[in-house]
Amino acid sequence: MCHLAPMETTDRNRAKIAEAAQYIERNLADPLRASDIAKHANLSVYHFQRLFSAHMGETVNQYISSRRLESAAKKLAHTPNIDLLQLGLDSGFQTHSAFSKAFRIKFGVAPSTLRKAPGAVREGADQGRRLLVSAPRSKFLETIEVVTLARFHFQFRTSSGTSDGPFFQQNDQDIGEQFAALLDEKPAPDLFLMSCFPDSPQNLNDWSAPVWFGGGFSEPTQSDWSKDWYRFEAGEWAVFEHRGDHRFLYQTWNLIYRNWFAQSDYLLRDAFPFEAYMTPAKDKGSSQPLTKIYIPVKRAPVKRA
Repeated sequence: MCHLAPMETTDRNRAKIAEAAQYIERNLADPLRASDIAKHANLSVYHFQRLFSAHMGETVNQYISSRRLESAAKKLAHTPNIDLLQLGLDSGFQTHSAFSKAFRIKFGVAPSTLRKAPGAVREGADQGRRLLVSAPRSKFLETIEVVTLARFHFQFRTSSGTSDGPFFQQNDQDIGEQFAALLDEKPAPDLFLMSCFPDSPQNLNDWSAPVWFGGGFSEPTQSDWSKDWYRFEAGEWAVFEHRGDHRFLYQTWNLIYRNWFAQSDYLLRDAFPFEAYMTPAKDKGSSQPLTKIYIPVKRAPVKRA
């Protein structure tokens, strides 16, 4: 009998949830049942629902509803004269009343209100996807810590595009080799290798989503690796860990924005989030690569009774 190591099992489960998320994305306008999605991912319904919540930060039904309503709200914001009945049907809802009720619960206003006053809707935590609003019932993800980072400098190159979730999927792009070349520079980054995200991907396949990748330095240096630099100002950061295959990092990001923020005492601060790769770039054989995700945060105002 073959026994998989814990990290191999985790990444295998993440791969199945990735298949499920891709299936959902392709069929948002069609009827979607947990049993059908579980079958597509080759999992029992019970095991699938448990894994989906653990890895994606909300139940499969909450996830489907969030994506459908986000898509509908974007269409309504960009095309104010769109027919509301047809919009609801095209978004996977069986009736106009079901669409309107779900929309009001999610955004706090009716679809017709968004049409007249886009600024009146309830918004989500992710500044790049303000119409992605989640409020999961239970908490799955804890921060490792909230830290204060001093100002630092980021030397970067630019890429773009997600494919079925992860960045860096272009066939002609070996990010590992580019990171290794950066580490060979004199001086090399003295903080960490990292990527940051000026804008959030809008779905699992967003070829325009930008990503900057490179190294963090205490002070800028002279280097031919790239002439592009960005300065991160000092501030507070909520830190999360992702252990395992980098292809599934987007699932941990999903957990943060859809699960943790909904129940935390923090708001998103106006700065770029980033991920720091703690496993050496040349260590391609590592079975448990560690990535730390840094989210810029500030304390939410205390609500007075």
